[in-house]
Amino acid sequence: MKKRTKFSLRTKIYLTIGGMLGLTGILYAANPFPFSTGAPVFPGFPSDFYPTGVAASPDLLLVTPFCNEEALSIDCNGQATVFATFPGFGSCREKYMAVVPSQSGPPNNTFSPRDVFATEGRLIFKVSSGVTTLFADLGPGCTASDHNGISFDHFGTFGYDMIVTCQEGNVFRVNGAGTVTHIATLFPPLPTLHGIEGPAVVPPTFGPHGGKIWIADEIAGAVHAVGPPPLYLVTLNILSHVSVEGVYVIPNPPCAYCGNSFYNAEQQQFRVVWAYPASDFLGLGGNVILVSEQLADGADTSLVTFNGANYVQTSFGPRPPGVDEGSSMVDCDVPTATPTTTPTATSTPTATATATFTPTATATFTPTATATFTPTATATFTPTPTATSTFTPTPTPTPTPTPQNHISQITPTGTTCSQFVNGTSETLANLNYSVAGGKVRNNVTPGVFFYWVAVTVPAGNNNVTVTQTITGVNTFTCKFSIASGQNVFNSACNSVSSTISQNAGTGAVTVSFNAPVAGTYIISIKYDSKSIAGCNAPNPTTVHYDFATTGVPGSTSGLDLIKN
Repeated sequence: MKKRTKFSLRTKIYLTIGGMLGLTGILYAANPFPFSTGAPVFPGFPSDFYPTGVAASPDLLLVTPFCNEEALSIDCNGQATVFATFPGFGSCREKYMAVVPSQSGPPNNTFSPRDVFATEGRLIFKVSSGVTTLFADLGPGCTASDHNGISFDHFGTFGYDMIVTCQEGNVFRVNGAGTVTHIATLFPPLPTLHGIEGPAVVPPTFGPHGGKIWIADEIAGAVHAVGPPPLYLVTLNILSHVSVEGVYVIPNPPCAYCGNSFYNAEQQQFRVVWAYPASDFLGLGGNVILVSEQLADGADTSLVTFNGANYVQTSFGPRPPGVDEGSSMVDCDVPTATPTTTPTATSTPTATATATFTPTATATFTPTATATFTPTATATFTPTPTATSTFTPTPTPTPTPTPQNHISQITPTGTTCSQFVNGTSETLANLNYSVAGGKVRNNVTPGVFFYWVAVTVPAGNNNVTVTQTITGVNTFTCKFSIASGQNVFNSACNSVSSTISQNAGTGAVTVSFNAPVAGTYIISIKYDSKSIAGCNAPNPTTVHYDFATTGVPGSTSGLDLIKN
């Protein structure tokens, strides 16, 4: 492993794609303490309690033992009761959990907030109202029988889906219907070099890799990133961290369960669930915590911040000793259980007749008013939206670099697939023409242009249609013809065999290709700018074209034809 230089104040500097990380000089002192353990002082734990998976919300703390098929609920006294039981597989496995946040429920998705999900190998189980059912099978794309991570997208860049990682390097998203989509392969399976575990979608404003899935790679000692759809671009080694087990986003603002905001399972040495008080996280909302599993040289619990230019990684010690497995911030976006009002019996006095020695007198009973129970409105948790910065695009001259993770783009000649995928290609905003004898001359510049689009398709034969439309009011009706040089690429920019044709009347282009595997493919269509020569001159003189891919949201890119 590459040797690191140590700095004072236990602040470590790491290289990122953006350059050298800055040194803050700030020391963050955490105050973890043993919250619960398998020792007899804490009733309810199995004798072979080796805490592994952790999930926490404002009114719930769940822990899964390594060799036990139960999920345990732990109260504020550290005592455990059985929360759920999973089907047994006859071996000890790391079962990781996640609780559904409000954002992943309707209308954004179809999960039920507060349901609990757990991984066992490639299977995902759901616990809802105390009932455990099989929710999804990741399929043969997940070969790991252990160490598979799970999280939820709180920010919407992945449709508020569940995010699942398999140890060998595959990444999946799963929607509320249980539909599994393989979105990325970080690297070929090589357990001596890589072993990925706890993922998290970080806030969109959190630096150059904001809004992406950050993934811990314990064996490589690194954090990798997967970008949003449709490209799901993989960026390896965005941070270094010894034996990194998981990535955890600090809610903004943080909240607590039993006065604590973060829980960490130490599985082997002391078999303790450690708690970090809420006061440890004041002012740190929106940042990231990284946890080391093994007690190796340089292992630490660290805080990752972004200073406006670089990621800064600072010790969040002291690190509890031992083998740290699953951890969880208390997820403030999980609604608390709705309290149910139970009527209380009300004593109603009953009048008793008193005997009077007057023979004609009759005891008269006057009923006393009885208190009537009026139910109290049930408190309903309403999540408070967190303010986020809104990106406002700024008009740029032609040509200009295009941001990463775009879906389509019109570019000049010479653009490569890699440039489009990496977001470094230039945008071509207009063509120029002149008129002679009332006709467009054969000198339109530049002479060719390209429309690029990223599409996500299933495996097998696919037909993709790209349209071109003249917008606004104009007498001009001529469409651009395609030129030789059309291409289809896979996400690694390797060429895929294709057939491309054009409807001469509408200008629509049909791209047919066979996708070896489901995923994202890049289509490049080359147009001949001079194919409109000889058409009657436009009126007005500027014509705006929109190029779009049918069925692909966000795929429209525009181009202006401007008279010299």
